[in-house]
Amino acid sequence: MSTLPRRSLQEWVHWFEIGEGSRWVRIAGLAAGVLLLSWFVGYKLFRGPLTEVTMAQAVVGRQVAEGRGFTTLVNHPQSFAWARERISRGKFVDVRKPLPELHQPPLYSAAIAAAHRLLPARWFNGDTTLLALNIVLLWCVAMQSFFLARNLFGEMGGVIALLGVMLSAPIWAATVAVNGAVLTMALWLALFQLTWSAETRVMKAGGGAALTLGRRITMSLWRPALTGMILGALFLSDYTTIVAAPLVAVVILTKVSDWRVFRSLVLITAVFVVVAGPWMARNVSLTGSPVGFAARELALKAGDPTAEPATRRAMFTTESPAVDFKKLGNKALTSLQRGAGERFWSGGGIFFAAFFAAGFAYRFRDARANRLRWFAVAVIASVALAQAFLSSGEGERDVWLCMAPLVIVFGTGFFLVLVKSSEALESRGLAAALVLLALQAVPLARDVLEPRGTRYNYPPYLPALFSGIGQKLSENRAEPPAWMSDVPAGASWYSGQRVWAQPATMKGFHEVARWQRVRALVLTPATLARPFFGEIANEQSHGRGDWAPVYRGLAAGRLPADFPLVVPVRIAPDFYVLIDPGAPKVAAEGAHEK
Repeated sequence: MSTLPRRSLQEWVHWFEIGEGSRWVRIAGLAAGVLLLSWFVGYKLFRGPLTEVTMAQAVVGRQVAEGRGFTTLVNHPQSFAWARERISRGKFVDVRKPLPELHQPPLYSAAIAAAHRLLPARWFNGDTTLLALNIVLLWCVAMQSFFLARNLFGEMGGVIALLGVMLSAPIWAATVAVNGAVLTMALWLALFQLTWSAETRVMKAGGGAALTLGRRITMSLWRPALTGMILGALFLSDYTTIVAAPLVAVVILTKVSDWRVFRSLVLITAVFVVVAGPWMARNVSLTGSPVGFAARELALKAGDPTAEPATRRAMFTTESPAVDFKKLGNKALTSLQRGAGERFWSGGGIFFAAFFAAGFAYRFRDARANRLRWFAVAVIASVALAQAFLSSGEGERDVWLCMAPLVIVFGTGFFLVLVKSSEALESRGLAAALVLLALQAVPLARDVLEPRGTRYNYPPYLPALFSGIGQKLSENRAEPPAWMSDVPAGASWYSGQRVWAQPATMKGFHEVARWQRVRALVLTPATLARPFFGEIANEQSHGRGDWAPVYRGLAAGRLPADFPLVVPVRIAPDFYVLIDPGAPKVAAEGAHEK
């Protein structure tokens, strides 16, 4: 049996100082720094999920983890209208059980389900599990950025890109918001790493003129297969990323004339169908659309009272809203202006974005880096256009943020070009890199130095209140409890129960009440933190005009006589629980949580 050779003390010192050991010491120090930074920033900035979109995906993820499939505990009136229509056509739908998820793409929910299986929820029904998942994904993004930048621009470029990602305040903001943006970042980086791999193979084989995933040379099939897998995963993460698939195909077709390119395209398409096809087939069978009710987002715009996505989900109708082309153009123009004028510059840090933009005037010596950069520009532009027109803007994963690591990678490349082109800077390259990273870290340092707030996003969420309401309503009752909230996904996530979204109209409320007695309605600052007589008490405002008497009744201390939830309990400013007199007292637990 062989044994490792014994080293003298002098050999160990040499190994650590100038041998292979010095490299491992640097790697260990960098890894320790990343872990410490992750713990510190996560501890200081984490407030739990911030939006209903994230909460809704988390609810579905927990359902999947518990073996209930892609169903949701959030009772959208639109989903019940869908169930009613299917029943009228003779198709069985058990409305007593959670209904299928019809609004969100499934990949992030599937990732949450995997995290729940590996990391059982310990705190607020899984908030920390979501944080752990997103931090691990952030580490993957940082390492992918390191390897891509190292391949393109050398070892120093890799380290700068890694630290640029880890010190980016917007990327960290998305991570601690646990909205799944880092998952999409990882997928985009995987696509570009694969493209780099294909480029390298072509160059070694003596090709070299094309950005390609297929070539005249004999090529193994794993690259196009993996490309199809990544494109399918991107689609299941964000439906609008489908525009990247034809973009890849067009690039291949314009650069390759050999018959093998068609083999690659067929394989990419086949694997894409294998990955995304079952979900699309499921949606078509349920709603007639491969993306479910997300197809309606073309006519919707978050923040527009006349086209609010949440309001549409709160209606007992499955009719597609009419597309107003003037509004569609305004929506797209607003999205593109905000993206190119603000989000691009803030996504990964203004200095890296500036170097990325300035680098357009420079041609890298390595032709592969040039082609990869312009491919990135084409993908960013196409997905930004798709999101501007097809998305309602309600989600948190816009292309400008999800492409931030690529902006950092190519910004790093041009920064190194500037350093090497200056005699004064070339001898001080390390110092220049440290200055750049220090400037990158300033916004993050400002965020973490602020006083630590609550561990949940108040307003509008009070986890213990939602949990307490659910527990009280379910005590000693044979029938399942029915309660509503204007933030139904958050209420469901923290209570673990089915929660109705507050219907858009009072007629919708009474329709729910005829099917199931409503025990409580939770109204949060998401609805009530507006001037009473300027907005929410206006009967024509925000698509919920006939709720105005209830809102005015809260302000006056006297609810309408025909409204069944006649016991209002004030939890905090602009935060009420309206209770059925026959229901248990449900609001005491959360009254002093804030």
